[in-house]
Amino acid sequence: MKKLKTFNEFIFESFATRKQKYSGANAKKLGIKRGKWVKIDPRKHPQLADEFFDLISVAYSTIGGHVKVQKPDDVFSDPDWAYWEGVDLHDSPDLDLIIWGQNTKYGIKFSGVGHDGKKDSKRAYLKHKVKDLRMVGFYGEVSGKLAAILLNKYKLHHVMDEEKVKKILNGKNIIWHGKHPTDPNMGGEGWYSRKLGGKLHPKIIIGNPTV
Repeated sequence: MKKLKTFNEFIFESFATRKQKYSGANAKKLGIKRGKWVKIDPRKHPQLADEFFDLISVAYSTIGGHVKVQKPDDVFSDPDWAYWEGVDLHDSPDLDLIIWGQNTKYGIKFSGVGHDGKKDSKRAYLKHKVKDLRMVGFYGEVSGKLAAILLNKYKLHHVMDEEKVKKILNGKNIIWHGKHPTDPNMGGEGWYSRKLGGKLHPKIIIGNPTV
């Protein structure tokens, strides 16, 4: 009987195959230098959608993929996602790690990440994110393991005022908790729940939005 591939195996095999065709071409257009973060304008580089889709698929493979990025055409489809950065960490001449977000009136709100699945890429992502979130005008709405790391290990600032949270979320309906509703070991006192995909999810705003 032929063994069926798991979702993760399929994603990683597809990524390895497709990555070969990117080698060099996009790096040359972006002027990529190894280890240096570069800002990316999706309007000028729409050809990056396939490459970024693969990185995003790998990063979110453990949860079945990114809810808003199901195909390459989705990568640059949201006009609010105007803030993009990437870095080449390895020997291959292409990007191994990307982050993206929105330019809001409260600052840069991080929306997602894409990477090649390697440990050093994950470490570089966390290091870069923590550095940004310590600065005024950078923030993100997080939950789960990432929230635990940012709150418990790095002790990052978070928004603890319910009215400020509602303002930042542009009046979205939330259920305010303060402390995490189910995990007493989770740090932070700005937890709330809001509906995503028809289900309530606990969230917290970490960083320094200008509100």
